[in-house]
Amino acid sequence: MKIGIDAHALGSQSAGNESYYLQLLRALACHPSNGNRYVIYFTHPDGKRYIPACEQFHAKRIWLANPYFRIPVAFPIECRREKLDVFHAQYVTPPFCSARIVTTIADILFENYPELYSPSERIIFGTLFAWSARHSDHIITVSQSSKKDIVERYHIDPKRITVVYEAPRQEFRPMNAESCREILARDYDIRSPFLLYVGRINARKNLERLVEAFSVLSGRGFSQQLVIVGKQDWLASRVLEKVHSLSLDSQIRFVGYVPNDHLPVFYNAAEVFVYPSICEGFGIPLVEAMACGVPVVTSYGSSLEEVVSDAAVLADPYSVSSIASALEKVLSDPALAAGLRERGLRRAGEFSEARKAGDTIRVYHQASA
Repeated sequence: MKIGIDAHALGSQSAGNESYYLQLLRALACHPSNGNRYVIYFTHPDGKRYIPACEQFHAKRIWLANPYFRIPVAFPIECRREKLDVFHAQYVTPPFCSARIVTTIADILFENYPELYSPSERIIFGTLFAWSARHSDHIITVSQSSKKDIVERYHIDPKRITVVYEAPRQEFRPMNAESCREILARDYDIRSPFLLYVGRINARKNLERLVEAFSVLSGRGFSQQLVIVGKQDWLASRVLEKVHSLSLDSQIRFVGYVPNDHLPVFYNAAEVFVYPSICEGFGIPLVEAMACGVPVVTSYGSSLEEVVSDAAVLADPYSVSSIASALEKVLSDPALAAGLRERGLRRAGEFSEARKAGDTIRVYHQASA
């Protein structure tokens, strides 16, 4: 079987989307091919370097990265030119393809939380994702929570949707914490101890309330810094304004985008990983943090409880006091923190790249049958 994969997120620094395809390609490269061949489509100039060297992989660049060309024009042409049996799309299904279509739709959170998305995102996503869900031969999503949303909102037969959980890459593992702290002090001028957040800086991630909760902790005598790793996104300016208004500029560090191979150092050096997002389709930073053995504080609601199971302290994402109390609980109780590390490592071990590859390949075969 010949399979094309839209991997345009490679090299884009697009957080979750890029991580999804990095994991998938590495997992497929290590999985028995069983005669499958893959054409991996990338658009960014350095995207090819993220594609594993593998006999069954053929990397092919789509030179015009604009999605209004790539999706309706380039991919249908490629399906015919390469005689693909299956095409794996990313969120948006290309029309007029001769191949069977599998589309990954990680979430449709904009439908349930429109206030957390820009007007243009709501219009574009609402139109294209619904069309894609109805015109795909099969849909992959990343949590039971997301599957439920897609079924109920778009009236899709549940049998046409398969949940394939994401997984931490092998680099995310326990490392010597003191060595990691020395690296961060040297390369990023970050001093320990600190709390860590990793992800985009936008309204959905709930960072304004996190900053307020951090201010509460500081007022109670906690001396940790807060380190925020990730690119600025829609409404990020509100977070920066909140930091300034609470006079926390010297206590909160915005590091910006950090390459994937540096992230394990941040996780291992952190005292607590905090991810107070209002809603998520999956939340890969949670699994990365657990795989590194750092205690986790996150929110209840959407997929987050599903992902962490019993391996995190949960807070109400709409309550500053709840977030502050959850963090204080972990910071003040070494036995609780140790238990969270142990349970987190065990929970992270339940998400594997090999399982992700096998489940995805089964979807390809199901779609082509």
